[in-house]
Amino acid sequence: MEYKQVLRGYYDTENKVKAIDLLTDQPYFIEDRPDMKQRIERAINFKQLLAVYQRGTRNGFKYIEQNDFTEETIPELTKPITTMNKPDDFIISDLKWKYLVRCINRGKNLMFVGPAGTGKTQVVFKAADMLDRKIFYFNLGSTQDVRSAIIGNTYFKDGTYFEESAFVTALKTPNTIILLDEISRANPEAWNILMPVLDANIRKLRLDEKENSPVIDVADGVSFISTANIGFEYTSARMLDRALVDRFSIVEMDTLDKDQEMKLLSLKFGSKLDPKVNEALCDISFKIRMECERENSKLSSTLSTRTLIEAAEMSIDDFSIDEIAELIFYPQYPEEGGTDSERIYVRQLVQKYIQKGSKENLFTDDDFRALDNYDV
Repeated sequence: MEYKQVLRGYYDTENKVKAIDLLTDQPYFIEDRPDMKQRIERAINFKQLLAVYQRGTRNGFKYIEQNDFTEETIPELTKPITTMNKPDDFIISDLKWKYLVRCINRGKNLMFVGPAGTGKTQVVFKAADMLDRKIFYFNLGSTQDVRSAIIGNTYFKDGTYFEESAFVTALKTPNTIILLDEISRANPEAWNILMPVLDANIRKLRLDEKENSPVIDVADGVSFISTANIGFEYTSARMLDRALVDRFSIVEMDTLDKDQEMKLLSLKFGSKLDPKVNEALCDISFKIRMECERENSKLSSTLSTRTLIEAAEMSIDDFSIDEIAELIFYPQYPEEGGTDSERIYVRQLVQKYIQKGSKENLFTDDDFRALDNYDV
């Protein structure tokens, strides 16, 4: 759609489009100010356009009737975005949730970075569900044959034919979300293929496996959301290419504190999870995280939120804290170093929370206050 259709509101006798500069409130001819096109497209929205209409005739210019200019006649960029309250069962800041929703509504590219198990993938699925958007999921970290997964395959049976990939189908589906999970683990060849697709000024994919190598345009409203683990402990992750990263807005996923983790488990499991077990598990996680953040820390990694959720589920299934720790906590920490090993350190920490008796008598409030003042 030509930008004249976006900005039309007043015509002079020569049928030139006259717009109102919404920043200075001064009128000017669009044809005489081509440098203003992008500025106006960024500044204007539907409410502001209506405000221009409501001024009626001005300076002798003909007023265009309201029914000549409706919300359906303006491009997606000028439509107000859908706002949506953050779901209670997701511990993400209101600001980051608002930005995610905005990127989906505007068909923008967004990358969530942060530690494993902080809900990067789940929050995208939740947003897609609440916005009633179709979502296509691609785990780039597990993709072996990159060209087949992104472009498609050529088959030779009773002649030659090309089968487009699910990714190509996703590109051609308007107003959809394409979730590129584990992009930091992808083969660099995948990054090279995705470069023009993710570029806001190109948004095309060449099907060079198909006869005549046709070019596919990314449909209107498609947003690309990716997730990445960044940090020395993610040994299978690659350092992301700067040109690739520049094609996304970057948002760091929050690491939850103790209170947020407790709230998350409470929302997820409700009364099925004993509150004292909830606090014990989250306190273990908190103390491990505090140790990891210290200079010259004795530990190299934290417990992920994903691990904590699994621990809570195990407790509901009648596993004790010491059994949970034995099965899913300790194996994450090496035994090398004897009594100074990471595993021994975590064992000593967990032992404070293991007490004989039923879960109902696991801890009192005084016990927790005492543990908070106890240094391993």
